[in-house]
Amino acid sequence: MRLPISIVVVVVGAAGLLRGQAGDGFMPLFTGTLAGWHIENSDSGNFSVSEGALRVEGPGGWLRSASEYGDVSLRTEFRFLTPDADSGLFVRARGTGGFGRGWPTSSYQVQIRNPLTPSRLPPVGGLFRHGMPAGETTFDAAKVEKLAKKTGEWQTLEVDVTGDRLIARFNGEEVLDARGIANPSGYIGLQGETGALEFRSLEIRRR
Repeated sequence: MRLPISIVVVVVGAAGLLRGQAGDGFMPLFTGTLAGWHIENSDSGNFSVSEGALRVEGPGGWLRSASEYGDVSLRTEFRFLTPDADSGLFVRARGTGGFGRGWPTSSYQVQIRNPLTPSRLPPVGGLFRHGMPAGETTFDAAKVEKLAKKTGEWQTLEVDVTGDRLIARFNGEEVLDARGIANPSGYIGLQGETGALEFRSLEIRRR
């Protein structure tokens, strides 16, 4: 039996959505395993995979990409598993030294901290310039708190790094615009710090 043309169009469109907007240039950086990733400065098993999701916990260290990247767009789906969950997305990390609890110096960290728990540290979307020069930074923490979902619900973070500019969007809305970004390239990584959270996707597109 031949389907009406209108039905065929709907079916094809749905298939495209299931491929995660095929053709937009994004490729999975996390593919459901830790293959191609390197655990740095941690032997406590705080980076693991369960049922296809990447689990990141304290107390330290970071998960480093195998390759270095320059101008990129990143997008990830994550959820906080504990109220105190605090991690970060490293970009242009040179990986030549460490500080704190084994985190990379000469790097930029886009914060991934649960906004629902008060802290002196910025929530999701805040920027740390580890060992890097200061630069113009506009960050809307109040907007982040309004956009935040409950602990345990999936949320999105998108980061664009182009030249000397870094932009972050949380749950679809821009919350960070930073200038003076250095390092022409570097590793991408995830930070182990406090509490626990999961990532079910991490995608990359070269710009």
